[in-house]
Amino acid sequence: MGKAKVKKKCCRSTPRCRRCPVPALLKARQKAIKKAEKAARKARKKAD
Repeated sequence: MGKAKVKKKCCRSTPRCRRCPVPALLKARQKAIKKAEKAARKARKKAD
């Protein structure tokens, strides 16, 4: 699957739409944090 296409401006709808940049960026940030945590756990496990 390809990356989600993100609009440049928000449509300002009350429940934010799927393609809104705000939720898309938040989701990407959460994914990056999870990936970093997993890498840190792996590094700690390898160090032991």
